[in-house]
Amino acid sequence: MAWWGTKPNVDSAVGKATAVVASAAKMRYESSGSLRKVTKQEWQDEAWRHYEQCGELAYLVDLIAKAMGRARLYITQVDEQGRPVETPDQAPAGVNETFLGGPGQQAELLHDAGIQLGVPGECYLIGEPEKNAEGDATDRERWFIASTEELQERAGTYVLDQGDGPRELEADETVIVRIWAPSPRKHALPKSQVQANRRVLRLIERLTQYVQSQIDSRLAGAGILLLPNELSFAAAEQEEDAEDGVTSFLATLTEAMTTAVKDRDSVAALVPIVVQGPAEHLEKARLLSFATELSATVPSMLDGAIRRLALGLDAPPEMLLGMTQANHWGAWMTDEATIKYHVESKLELFCAALTQQMLWPALEGAPGVADAKQWIVWYDTSELTQTPDKGADAKDLYGLGELSGDALRRETGFGDGDKPTDDERELRRLLEIIRTVPAAGPLLVQRLLEVAGVSVDLDAEALKPAPQPELPPGGEPPAEGEPTAEEPPPGDTEDRGPPERAAIAAAGADPLSEPFVAACEVLALRALEIAGKRVLGRERYRHNGLKAWEYHTVRQSAPTSLPRLLDGAWTSVPAIAARLGVDQEKLTAALTAYVGGLLVTGARHDVAELREHLAATVAGELVPA
Repeated sequence: MAWWGTKPNVDSAVGKATAVVASAAKMRYESSGSLRKVTKQEWQDEAWRHYEQCGELAYLVDLIAKAMGRARLYITQVDEQGRPVETPDQAPAGVNETFLGGPGQQAELLHDAGIQLGVPGECYLIGEPEKNAEGDATDRERWFIASTEELQERAGTYVLDQGDGPRELEADETVIVRIWAPSPRKHALPKSQVQANRRVLRLIERLTQYVQSQIDSRLAGAGILLLPNELSFAAAEQEEDAEDGVTSFLATLTEAMTTAVKDRDSVAALVPIVVQGPAEHLEKARLLSFATELSATVPSMLDGAIRRLALGLDAPPEMLLGMTQANHWGAWMTDEATIKYHVESKLELFCAALTQQMLWPALEGAPGVADAKQWIVWYDTSELTQTPDKGADAKDLYGLGELSGDALRRETGFGDGDKPTDDERELRRLLEIIRTVPAAGPLLVQRLLEVAGVSVDLDAEALKPAPQPELPPGGEPPAEGEPTAEEPPPGDTEDRGPPERAAIAAAGADPLSEPFVAACEVLALRALEIAGKRVLGRERYRHNGLKAWEYHTVRQSAPTSLPRLLDGAWTSVPAIAARLGVDQEKLTAALTAYVGGLLVTGARHDVAELREHLAATVAGELVPA
């Protein structure tokens, strides 16, 4: 059956998939073998009764279960530190396609498992093939959660009764895995949050029953009205066959009260009832109440019991008691700590059970799997922590180069028709590069004009910065307008030939020599490696075929993110610049311009282009240190 086989492997090793070791046991199911007995604890019946009768408990358990149902399960590997890394493209063939029947069944499984783990503390994961109209097994699977009351062991077989009648589970086509939260006292037994709060739940139950009995009791609710025979209504008409005074009084009083209840617009609802009689007899009329002192304290006792329940359950108390500020109601769902401690703990239990009892036995000896223990079942709760309006977050991530333009438009309410053209996008990038790295401006002028639609042929030599004159020892720079050694005085039109290149390195070293270029290449590759890892983050494990300094080719970066990406990338420049005899700040600027252009355009590093960039920069930018 599917990728894990049709029968459980009871001899498979059970190891640790995560920091939480799930309690899970695969039930032996062979006609000739012994079956693991399905047991039920006495307290579980009481737990189900409280879940069905206490609305506060049911609300909280269902809410946590719904949160679990929104998580996504996937199969992944663990990295060198033992952390899960999502690599669906590298999963064994056929695994993710049929895992637990797909996302639809997974959500239902997680929701049902959340209720079972929250109330009785255990459940059974059952998988079997779907049947066609003829009753034959198909390639599709059906996975579901069963409670301890639904699954029974009878006469060497398992019988399932989910309310539609009992049926036997077929031994050769069924997988049964028991999953439970282990009791710290006896690990083979389950525990749940309801078990530890039974006394509080009993108190809530009995207080609720007391209030209900007070409401239903006529004596407790209305008491007994004691009236003297001498009292009568002032407007009561005397008939020949009139009843005695008390009976007539009660009949008139009852009619007046019921009229006010039935017809709120009636005058009887506003005019008081007039009773007349001797003064000494009026004082004798009194109401005999059967209410006790407990009746006055029941509301506060019930509130206190609900508060104790909120503090004792596996969830934030605010889920039952509410927030102090009304505008923060429901904030628990976006609280990362709440998801981590109250939702993910149950997800880790469920995933570890699947890993130990299903995934590892299935991958033992599978083609292309060297070590089955390197694979685990894991979860993704990003949907729980995402806010409904993700526009602001999308803008921030796009500015950091961690989000695509399509995703940004989707989250901010724009469509594909609003996206810029390729020329517009390139023009903006070029302008951002020039704004961020001014030294790159002369190198990008020609391309900038082409993208802008201006056809002009420019001399590459004319775009290079003018060489700076050397100053004599102890000399001062010439005043503005004063001719320099390389600049003829006004009126001097004699052709003196091209200016000499300024001295750019000490001790006669040529910056364009192979050692110079090699040193610059090492610095550039290191910077690309640091920036590339920041660009891809954890996604770099999906691109194992690339070198670290090639990660930037997968995703282009925004010019505004260059300072962050290159932060700390030039720590080795001072030492290299000292060895080369050049100014470290100008060497950093030259390399930043080169590496920044690669990060923005996504182009690969080429030593020839680096040499050309350095050659253009050498003419005046790199001067002796």
